[in-house]
Amino acid sequence: MTNNSMMRHPMHLHGHYFRVVNQHGEYSPLKNVIDIMPMETDIIEFHANAEYGDWFFHCHILYHMMSGMGRIFTYNDSPPNPQIPEPGKALKKVYADDRRYYFSADIGLESNGSDGEMRLENTRNFAELEWWLGYNDESGYETEAHFGRYLDNMQFLSAYAGFDFRYHNAKEEEKNLFGQVNTQNKRAVACIGIIYVLPWFVESDLRLDHEGKLRLQFTREDIPLTSRLRLWGMWNTDFEYSIGSRYILTKYWSLSAHYDSDMGLGGGIALTY
Repeated sequence: MTNNSMMRHPMHLHGHYFRVVNQHGEYSPLKNVIDIMPMETDIIEFHANAEYGDWFFHCHILYHMMSGMGRIFTYNDSPPNPQIPEPGKALKKVYADDRRYYFSADIGLESNGSDGEMRLENTRNFAELEWWLGYNDESGYETEAHFGRYLDNMQFLSAYAGFDFRYHNAKEEEKNLFGQVNTQNKRAVACIGIIYVLPWFVESDLRLDHEGKLRLQFTREDIPLTSRLRLWGMWNTDFEYSIGSRYILTKYWSLSAHYDSDMGLGGGIALTY
């Protein structure tokens, strides 16, 4: 088993102890859970000697298991299990766990305005709503709504379609990095885009709207400085940028501060759900 993610995965096999095959030979450890570190490869072996041959194998971190890290180990030539008269239907029920949708939200209320995101997704599809709301016409407002799909098993690559609305009252007409006149003052467009997660979890977002305008955006969220202090930043080819920080108070609440090229400097509180 190779863990090609950046998270540890304590993998558990029901109904068996297994031997971790390593350099210790006959003295290799016997376990029923093995904690596989990021980028680590482990080999296990076990005696397939139970009466029936279907056993659940899963990550012991609950939300990992509910996101799809649970599969069935099956013996070759195992007799039918009388307690499972319809094995195909039962297997679909098990694997339906990773198709469940869950809701998340990140909402900030600061002295320079409010920004946030709400998201509904499962392991394949997502719908998200983002907003940036100032307290006056100069700060303006912007909102984006997207519907998308992950295109690879690692969720590094996704495609989306959606809408983008924006209004500002004090921006001079400018050109973006691609030489196109941007629409920072007023925009109401449909768009399509591709998101790819770069090394260091930098999210690159290339978007094209129905007026033919391109935007490339780079975002990095949740940069840990300490167990409670986080940084984040964003820049795009319309020359918009923002940087900020969070200090975690509780599971849901944080103190927040950030500087935004449109909304200026502000501080306040943030809700993470």
